[in-house]
Amino acid sequence: MTVHIDCRSLAEVYLDWVRGQCSRLNTVPCIATLLRTGKADEGSLQYRDLILKDAERLGIRSRSLEASGERELLGMISGLNADPGVQGIVVLYPLGLSKTDEEVMDLVSPEKDIEGLHSINLGYLIKYRRFLDRDRGIKCVVPATSKAVVKALQNYPQARIKGAFATVVNNSMRVGKPLGLMLENLGATVVKCYDLTKSEDLEACVRRADILVTAVPDPAFKLDPDWVKDGAAVIDVSHSGNIDVGRLEGRAALVSAPDNRIGRMTRAMMLVNLMYCTRPARSERHSPRTHAEEAGRP
Repeated sequence: MTVHIDCRSLAEVYLDWVRGQCSRLNTVPCIATLLRTGKADEGSLQYRDLILKDAERLGIRSRSLEASGERELLGMISGLNADPGVQGIVVLYPLGLSKTDEEVMDLVSPEKDIEGLHSINLGYLIKYRRFLDRDRGIKCVVPATSKAVVKALQNYPQARIKGAFATVVNNSMRVGKPLGLMLENLGATVVKCYDLTKSEDLEACVRRADILVTAVPDPAFKLDPDWVKDGAAVIDVSHSGNIDVGRLEGRAALVSAPDNRIGRMTRAMMLVNLMYCTRPARSERHSPRTHAEEAGRP
């Protein structure tokens, strides 16, 4: 029997945790989104709008900023870093500046980097370090999409990460690279495939995968469902769909559903990260842990 991941219900579990954390704060947290006018694609605009909608639903303050050029955008990042009323910053990439997107990622304060893309946060992920500052209770954050995939897998017994062979068809800073590290930290053997991977090597890696995650943004890219091994866990992160999950029914143990996408979980993880960046005034070691935290959920 093939089980479908219920991202909608899982996301609500984490959002409930965020609600609980907000109720314990002395201030209302604020998330700021920032994009470059005329450079954001439809998907980025929709993503921003959904983040703002989620924040409003939880009673979290938000600011939606747009910059017309590089100097204005970099100035806005600097201002948000210095603003004590803003706890989380989300930059919508790509930006199309003279600076690369990777350089801009490092301009966001790591203490407000709820996307987890700053080199410090990614570096600590390599070391499997949990706290940016343990004494102040500031937890490290990791990229939200990668975290969403891992949490989805961890919530289903059909997916066993420890000892698994995992194939990730993506090598981006947001998904493939950090997801590979996270799965390795949890005991999986990971191989990442991307546009330079030979087709025969891609097929071999997919056929071997106990866990298959694909996140190729090109709508023309498709994986052959016949390559997926019996009992595999398959998560399709792409918006257009990299694989026909209908053809995996009765063969794959766990699949993501096209009408219940991982994006819901991604936004929930972004808000979990916001809580990590909002709670430094109250040290983790002096605060009671919630049931969700004990379960390893956030």
